[in-house]
This record gives sequence, structure tokens and C-alpha cells, in this order.
Amino acid sequence: MDSNLRYTWPEQMVVVLARDLRDEDVVIVGGARHDIPFAAAMLAKRLYAPDMTLLTTGQFANPKLTALHFSGHTSVVYSDEADAMFDGYEVFELSEREGALSCFFYHGLQIDKFGNCNNHIIGDIKHPTLRGPGMVNVSMSVQTQRTYLFPIRHNKRTFVERVDFISAVGHIDGWDSRKRAGINTEGPRLCASPLGVFDFHPESKMMRVKSVHESSSLKEIVDNTGFELIIPDEVPTTIPPSDDEFHLLRTEIDPSGVLRGEAGRL
Repeated sequence: MDSNLRYTWPEQMVVVLARDLRDEDVVIVGGARHDIPFAAAMLAKRLYAPDMTLLTTGQFANPKLTALHFSGHTSVVYSDEADAMFDGYEVFELSEREGALSCFFYHGLQIDKFGNCNNHIIGDIKHPTLRGPGMVNVSMSVQTQRTYLFPIRHNKRTFVERVDFISAVGHIDGWDSRKRAGINTEGPRLCASPLGVFDFHPESKMMRVKSVHESSSLKEIVDNTGFELIIPDEVPTTIPPSDDEFHLLRTEIDPSGVLRGEAGRL
């Protein structure tokens, strides 16, 4: 990856996600890995979706968006000011109502070609080689209108042919298998990785290359993916952060460099 660019791959991922959020969205963000989606929500609120409703799993509605912190305790990070507070029961109640929440974000130990996400175990379920952090609320992947994937590593251990365990359901086996399972929501919409951006073919639901980051190449993506991607005849370069996006990220959203530190942990 090119280290001479003025921005880092986490910052590129943030702007990709932020640009896809909408004014009418009710977005919920939180979990053990939250820096990239929180920064995306902050950026979207400032530039693209000022009327978007933001909820945190720390139980705040439209919190005052303070600068990004490297912390898993989002209720501390955003406790200065908010439109309202709610309890854990209400978080789960919202997540169980189909379409009540617009989107949620997953990073995943493993992600497969249909966007299924594993955050539980690697290996055999009875004798796993690795136990992951799991997930608190698996209904998010079923009931939210759409989901976004933001893996912080792009290699063949993360991008696998088939996940060992489905923690967050994607397009299952592709085609109409999600709908046949009784799930009526969209499922994974985009996957933003350190190397590129991916969407899912409208019919087969297989992962497709949407763009390649300026810091990467199509060859690097193919060489580091454990399954065959759909590759269009023409693959554009991911639009890099604009001057406004870059300025907000560096001066207001992440002045302490949480995202820049993330880049060093690839």
C-alpha cells in the first residue's frame, strides 16, 4: 500500500461509508470496534445527512458528537449532551422491529463472498482454534434495513470462501436465499476494506469489486481475497477524501489521530 498519500486507509473507509448515509436514516452505531463507523456518522452529519438520526448502543439519541476517542465505552465518549437517553431494553426492542433502524456496521473476523460475517469462532464449532468476541445483538443483521461491512484487514484469513460460523447474516448462499429464509431486509450493501470497496451483484449476491483505493491495486485485492470476486470490465479508483472531508477528519472528528493509529495496526 502507498504510504505517501496524505490520508490513511481508515480515513478512506470512513468517507466511503459517510457518503452512503442519508438524511432520512436512523443509524445505530456501537460495539467493540466502533471508531470507523462513528467517524463515518460524524462526517455524514456534518456534510451529507444533517437530519440523520444517530443512536448509540451507549443509549443516546443524537448525542453531541465530540472528537473521536479510542475507547470501547461509547456511553462515556458521548455523554456530554444528547436529545434523549434510552435503556438497553429499548435498543433491543428497536432492533427487533423490521426496518425501524436503517443500518448497522460489522467488521468481522471472517467475511465470505455473500457478505456473511463471522465474529464468533474460527475452526470447528466443537474445537475452535480461535474464539472471537461474538455479538451482543444478532438481530441487527436481520431487521435493520441494510448493513455495512468494514473489515480492518484484507487478507485470505478474513475474506474466505465460506465463514466458519454465521454471526451476522449476509446474503446466505446468494441469489434469493436471504428472502427464502424469511428475511425481507436488504442485507449487506457495501463492504469497505483497507484495499477497496465492494458491493453485491443484484442477482447472484456475490461480492463485486466497486472501486480500488488509490493506495492499492486490483492485483493486490485479488491476491489477498480467498474467493473469486466479480470484477467488472472497468473498475474505477475510489474517490479519495475531498478537501472538506479531509479537513473535518483531521481538525474536528479525529484530531488525536485514532484513525491514523488504526492504519499502523494493519
